[in-house]
Amino acid sequence: MHTKAFNPENAAMLLIDHQIGTMAWTHSHDINLVKQNVIKLAKIAKALNMPVILTSSMEEYVQESTDS
Repeated sequence: MHTKAFNPENAAMLLIDHQIGTMAWTHSHDINLVKQNVIKLAKIAKALNMPVILTSSMEEYVQESTDS
């Protein structure tokens, strides 16, 4: 058992590529559920005063949803 557990003072939340265009590639879950979960995670981090890092790909281009 480890003795140094993660807590809001020594951790950060990293959300990788959660812009709408990339999330549209998720076919295993409903995109609205994915969005809701990301928002909930960010709100939890904010409530704990934990840093949140959100990455995005292709920053110079707008990614649009490819709803079928």
